[in-house]
Amino acid sequence: MVVLPMIMNKPPKKTQARPHFQCVASCTKQSGFTLIEVMVALVFVALGIASVIQLTTSYINNITELEKRVLASWVASNHIAELRFEAETNRVKTGNDTERVKMGGYDWRSRAKVSETDVEKVFLLTVEVHNDKDTQGAPYVSYTTAITENF
Repeated sequence: MVVLPMIMNKPPKKTQARPHFQCVASCTKQSGFTLIEVMVALVFVALGIASVIQLTTSYINNITELEKRVLASWVASNHIAELRFEAETNRVKTGNDTERVKMGGYDWRSRAKVSETDVEKVFLLTVEVHNDKDTQGAPYVSYTTAITENF
């Protein structure tokens, strides 16, 4: 009788079975964004950029308009100063006075209207400043003040 070693009593080796594909669990759970999610995000980004551009454009237009109003007020102040100087040296003439001025890269038309008041030697002066190209529209600035003749 042949004696075999105790190989028979050993438990069989456990070998790990290699799964062919574990796609059932991992293929259904993908990480990242879908195309729809990316497109929706791009729409929100585009809306945000468009609103920033619109606000910037509005801001620039407002700054330009403010610059024109400041320049027009300087033109009006200069015209008033000239008429006050004339009033100190000469007699004040009632009526209209128009002058064209170039300031700040714009052409301006300043119209002054001098009218009498109930007080002797005191006159009412109204100065309106328009863009020289658009004299029929509303003035950029309109000042009303009093001037006196030299007593």
